[in-house]
Amino acid sequence: MRAFALFYKNFMIGAFRNKLAFLVYFAAPIASFVAMFFLLRLTGDESFAAAQAIGLVVYFSMLQATMITSLTIRDREEGAALRIAASPTGGLAYAIGNGAAAFTVLGAQVILFVGFIAFVFPVDLGLGAERLLAILLAFNVASVGLALLLCELSDSSSGAMLLANLVILATSLLGGVFFPAEFMGASARRMAAAFPQYWAMQAIDQARSGAAHAERALSTLILLLFGALFIVGRAALSRRRRSV
Repeated sequence: MRAFALFYKNFMIGAFRNKLAFLVYFAAPIASFVAMFFLLRLTGDESFAAAQAIGLVVYFSMLQATMITSLTIRDREEGAALRIAASPTGGLAYAIGNGAAAFTVLGAQVILFVGFIAFVFPVDLGLGAERLLAILLAFNVASVGLALLLCELSDSSSGAMLLANLVILATSLLGGVFFPAEFMGASARRMAAAFPQYWAMQAIDQARSGAAHAERALSTLILLLFGALFIVGRAALSRRRRSV
């Protein structure tokens, strides 16, 4: 537990080492949401504009998760990660501490965002703040899991961010983040179901339309399963890297 607390603290300090990080993590998603909302509001109703504009928050969450988890690559480059992994409990505590730090930052971002649209910039989203918060927090689990996997696949922090930009942009386009998945063809919609962004937007749409509780719960559960799948994949790659 002590090792986890130490790693968690170090990763939190690293995430906010640059003071601009506060703007990147907390101000940029809100500003992007507001800009996209007003743009979409010109062509659609307020509820649709607000729901679709949340896609930018989803997009930023995935990129920012990679920014935080890429701190592990810096440690790997300096040789610290290898020494930690060789210790009896350090490797596991190190990985959990990194993931927990990323989830904490994204969780604070989501709470601030939901509070903003609930009290400062109230919009007719069509679902309660508690339900939106639950969906976005579940999506954060998938975001952190994917970020851990992408960083394990990369040899440098710059390479991790390049890979993340390519993967996240492509999957967000197909996943309905920038425009509804319903606008795409049948084959593209089937492909979209392979990405967590699709299920996050799907969960929001289901909540807005008053879908059955089982349908909403299934979409949220799938997001959590995506996170578990990514984390297992990252663990397998990490074990293989150490054995080599």
